[in-house]
Amino acid sequence: MITTRTPISSATPYDLGAVKERARISFDDDDLQLSVIGNTAAAEIEAHCELALLAQVVTVTLRAWCSRIPMPVGPFWPEGLADHPITVELIDEAGNATPHPAGWWIEGGRYPVLNLTGNGNGAAIRVRYPAGYGTDRASIPADLALAVTDHAAMMYDARGLTDAAQGLSIAAARIAARHRRLAI
Repeated sequence: MITTRTPISSATPYDLGAVKERARISFDDDDLQLSVIGNTAAAEIEAHCELALLAQVVTVTLRAWCSRIPMPVGPFWPEGLADHPITVELIDEAGNATPHPAGWWIEGGRYPVLNLTGNGNGAAIRVRYPAGYGTDRASIPADLALAVTDHAAMMYDARGLTDAAQGLSIAAARIAARHRRLAI
């Protein structure tokens, strides 16, 4: 499976002031570095939870599939369908794409699932769909916003340390655990 994400929103998924407060920073000298850290913290939360904090188009390409395909990134963002409709295409050996000939429908929600109503032949199938909580930081659930803030503060505090604990901050890990998809 190959998954790519294309941002729809240009908003930042963190509040710089909240990160500075959490990291106990009262000066502006490190704002540029904190912005990079904030974006990195948000990307780590997204990857850990398999979700999109802000609106984005997710493109998934599969070489093998069945009639029920769990999408790798949630939540499904129905508000984005007008400008970013779902597309389901078959890719042949030469790389040419054609719309899937049979019908399909998507189960929305936190863990979207694409359901194909018929078969199609191809070397791969490519699905594009909108995902995320919305286009601005206010649309991100408060606990996930706190996870990003806390993780960014920990990353700032631990910068340059080689013996610092790796992975998400303790608070971010606990919050992210509530948003992760269970795997069996």
